[in-house]
Order: sequence, then structure tokens, then C-alpha cells
Amino acid sequence: MVTNVCQLTLTNRTLVPHHMKTRRLFFRALSLVLLGCWLACAPIAQAKTVLTLEQAIATALSQSPVLGASRYEMSAASAATRSATGRLWPQLDAYAGYQRLSDPAAVAPIKTPVFSRDQYRTGINLKIPIYHGGRLRGLTAIADIEKAIAKTNFEFKAQDLVSNVTNVFNLILYLKALRHAQQETLAALRKARDDAALKLKVGRIAPVDLMQLDTQVATQEQALIKTREAERRTRQSLAMLLGWEPRREPDAQGTLTPAQIDLSGEDVARMIEDRPDVRRARNEVRKAEAAVKIARGAHLPSLDLVGDYGRRAGSGLEGNEEVWSAGVSLTLNLFSGGTISSQVREAKHRLMAARENLRATRLRAQAEVLQAVSSLKEAEHRLILARTAKKTAAESYRIEELRYKTGAGTVTDVLLAQAAWLNAQTSELAAIYDHQAAAVSYRLATGKINASYSRWRKNLHKKVLER
Repeated sequence: MVTNVCQLTLTNRTLVPHHMKTRRLFFRALSLVLLGCWLACAPIAQAKTVLTLEQAIATALSQSPVLGASRYEMSAASAATRSATGRLWPQLDAYAGYQRLSDPAAVAPIKTPVFSRDQYRTGINLKIPIYHGGRLRGLTAIADIEKAIAKTNFEFKAQDLVSNVTNVFNLILYLKALRHAQQETLAALRKARDDAALKLKVGRIAPVDLMQLDTQVATQEQALIKTREAERRTRQSLAMLLGWEPRREPDAQGTLTPAQIDLSGEDVARMIEDRPDVRRARNEVRKAEAAVKIARGAHLPSLDLVGDYGRRAGSGLEGNEEVWSAGVSLTLNLFSGGTISSQVREAKHRLMAARENLRATRLRAQAEVLQAVSSLKEAEHRLILARTAKKTAAESYRIEELRYKTGAGTVTDVLLAQAAWLNAQTSELAAIYDHQAAAVSYRLATGKINASYSRWRKNLHKKVLER
């Protein structure tokens, strides 16, 4: 019976048509190809990149798309400056044309003119600007000022980027330290929970004590998850600042420590004037002043030297003659319906607005410096208080834990002391982070944050000038 079944199976296989076998092989091959494509296109897990603060700042300054756009704006401003300067030079244009007239006309003014309905002309025009009421040089001055504005915009964005990278980097260090503290607390809670379970078996504690420990363990686990996810989101923010894909999630190397900063002997007034936003506001005033001069120059005449050299011809290139001309062109606006006067008033009002913006920028800079100094002092006092509270909380937790082990204390007292100790650790870490953030704000407000990228900035400006 078994033999018959085997024979039947073999017989059925031999009866499978050839085109069905080919189809099966085709689908198997297609499946293998699709599987290979999926494996090739699947995202490859990348090793986590660990950076120091200096490496993070250097990477951001070289790869950030925000600064990349600002660099192109600087290059565009340089090109605009060359374009404006070129208007002061002679202008030479070639021309060619053809006309079909209704009646024959002289091709060229010669003694025996040739008349033709077809008129061909070709030649070169020359125009040399002599005097344009200062408008051409005013446009060149504005182009130079806009180039300086583009440079200050780049420096402002670079300083802002450095401060953001520093703050996010320090926030990662803060969250990492907080996560380690929470992990230690969770490990201690789990150990206390295991000890309580043993005591419950021998009847030394009440079941509610174990329930309190279970609740505290679950709460601490949730706090740890929250900190871990916050750290991950912060690493993604750092990747974005560096110009990387957020999924790379770079890690920060180092330890969060209080900032070292000396507030004595600082020439704050000079530092404020050196800030890029203040320099940009001053350049905006200069630009507005140049615009007023240009607007007033429209009342003045324009004087140019003009010349023309070319050839004229008729049908079949008959009467091909050389022609040329040279002279002086003078134009002066006599009546514009009040347009020029309105443009002058507009330019004057924009100048007054630029001056007010400069004053507002200086006031804002002074306020930022004063607020940064105040934040630094507050953070220093809070750090001293947090360290004192941490020592007190650590000693209280040690005492309560010892009392609980000897049977003189309760689980509630231990949990309260442990929570106070964790809060003290968190407060100290937060005070250190706030102190670092206040120091970054002070360096940004006074322009001292330039030291973080001065060497890189010099190399960049050389590259921009070479373009």
C-alpha cells in the first residue's frame, strides 16, 4: 500500500506541465530579488557618535544648513558689490539689426547715397559715465554696506548657533547625570523592596509597607523612562543643530560642571558695540544715509561720453559703408510730478527709522547683559544652596536607612528621605545647568562667545574672499 502511494506521488509529479514549473521558478527568483532589494534598502544601524563640546561646535559651524545659507548670502553680496562697481566703468555693447521699410531710404549719408527698402546695420556702442550726481558711487557704497551686513548676519547666526549647541550639549550632560542618579535610586529601591519582601514573610513588616515600596519602584521606573526619552529627544535636537539627520542621535562626552567666568574688569560698553547685531544696525544707518544721497542725486544732471562705430548696408549688402559718431550726452530732469521729492522724503524717513532701530538694538543689548549678570549671580547662590541641601539630604537618608534596618524606623520615613535625597541631587544638577546656561547667555550678550569659533571664522572668510 505504501508502495502504491509513492508510485502515485511520483506519477503526479511527472504529469506537471513544463510551463507550470517555469512559472514556479520565475516566482521564486522574483521573491529572491525582492528580498535582496529590501535588505539593500533597509536602514543600516549606525554606531552612536560621541562628541566633545569643541567637536560639536566645529561640526555645527561647518555643516549647519543655517550657516550654509548665510555663507551663500555673503557670496551673493560680494558678487553684488562687483556688479555695482562695474557701473563706474565704460560700457561697451555690440549691436546688429535689420529693417524693412515701406519706401526706399538712404543707407548711409554719403555724397551719392544708395537707397534701399532693406536696411542692415551692425556696430559697437560706447558709453563712459562722467557725472551722475553721485548716484553710481552711492549704489557702490550701498553694495559694500550690504556686504558688511551679510557678514554681520553670518556672525550673528554663528554666535546664536554656538550658544544653542552649547546649551543643548549641556542639557544632554544634565539628563545623563540625572538618569544615572535615578538608576542608582531605582536600584536602591529594588533592593529595599526585596528586603521588605523577606521581612514580610517573617512578619516583621505590614503588607502595606511592601505596597508602598512597589508604588515607589513603579514611580521611579516611570521617571527614569521620562528622563531617558527626554535625553533621546535632546540628542535629536543636537543632531539637527549639527546639520545631521535626527536619527543619528549624537551623544555628549564630558561631565556637567559649573562655568568658570570672571565678571571683573569687563568693558561692557565696548563689547556691546562689537556685537554683530549692533554692528548690523549701524550698517543699516549707513545704508539709509547713502540712500538719501542717491535720492537727492536724482535732481542733478547726468553727463556721459558716447560713441558709435559700425557699418550700414542695403539690399544684397549694396552700399556697405563705415559710419561712426562721438559726442557728449547730458540729461536733466525738469519735472517728475513730485516723484523725486517724494523719494527723497521716503529715504529720510527710512534713515530716521534706522537710527531708532540702532538705539533700540543698543538698549536691548544692555538689557541682555544686565539680565545675564543677574542670572549668573542667582545661579551661583542657588548652586551653593543646592550643594548644602544635598549633603543634608544624603545624611538624612543614611540615618533613616540605618534606623529602618535596625527596626527603629518605618518604610515611609525611608521613602521620604530617599525622595528628598533624589530631589537634592536633581536640584544640584539643575543649578549647575542653569549656571552654565547663564554663562552662555553672558558670553552671547557681550560677544565673548566669538572665542569659540574665531579661528574657524578666519579660515571661512578667506574661503569666501577666494570665491
